[in-house]
Amino acid sequence: MNKKYIYLLLFPTLFGIGSSSAQTYVDKVSKDSLAILNGRLDVLKNIQKIQELKIREAAEEQAVEKLRIKLLEANDKAKESAAKNSKHAQKLANGSVNAKETAKMAKRAKNDMEESQNALDRYNKQIRKVEGIREQIQSEEKKLGDKKPAIIFDYK
Repeated sequence: MNKKYIYLLLFPTLFGIGSSSAQTYVDKVSKDSLAILNGRLDVLKNIQKIQELKIREAAEEQAVEKLRIKLLEANDKAKESAAKNSKHAQKLANGSVNAKETAKMAKRAKNDMEESQNALDRYNKQIRKVEGIREQIQSEEKKLGDKKPAIIFDYK
């Protein structure tokens, strides 16, 4: 009978020890590592923002290239109109000129020149936009350089 009481006492004791050890929490992360993890998360967010800005910059640079091509076409068209107008002015000196044709050529040259100027304005505006994005990238990279944590975090 003595063995029965020992087993009866031993079983709840072992069960109690087992349940109490199951409820103990052993931390694997030091207390100051939360700040380190938050710092690393901020760094990752900044890197993501920089990458998004670089993607936007690339898209804007494509638009600059398209506008550059349009500007070259408009300049060529304006040069052709100017050349035609100067040939027409030479004919005017000879006295063999039609008044309607002169007005038409002058109007076309003026329109081509205005189109060329507008293309230049759009091109310059797009370049300023790209430069603004580049400045944002530089400022974000500077912020990122200041935020990089110097501690390497390692789980074991």
